[in-house]
Amino acid sequence: MTNYLDSFTDALQQIVQEIGFTDTSIVDSPEDGNVEIVASVGITGDLQGFMLLRSNIQSARLFIDKMLQNMGMDNDEPDVFGQFHKEAIGEVVNQVSGRSTMMLADKSIDCNITPPTIVSGANIYTDLRSCEASLNKEVSGVFGHFNLFVGIKSTVLPNK
Repeated sequence: MTNYLDSFTDALQQIVQEIGFTDTSIVDSPEDGNVEIVASVGITGDLQGFMLLRSNIQSARLFIDKMLQNMGMDNDEPDVFGQFHKEAIGEVVNQVSGRSTMMLADKSIDCNITPPTIVSGANIYTDLRSCEASLNKEVSGVFGHFNLFVGIKSTVLPNK
């Protein structure tokens, strides 16, 4: 029963559209690319694992700048990837994971999420080989691209 991973893709699509990105594509992504920022949340409960939003700094900055523009807000630091940008990426991963857990609850899968963690630096590498199930999607738009990875390490799903 890996169709629960669809909830993460559906939540991502909804959140991206709600914050004003109508011209994005979400496709399977076999590669991680140049990762310079990672926003992660843990998943607990019936599914146990994690969700990562991964990007290069330029795409992440342009995504947040465009998101602010879509919301009618000004960016005080348009040429810098500062603390506000990091916190905004953390909020996006928080919204996507929160929406995902609500969608999973509709499928009788009870999960919670941990607070987001943000890591930034050059050439971040994540070893994700120990997952029971995973999802790897690339989101592309006028901002560039970023990656959504969901890794489920174990499941305790209700019998259906």
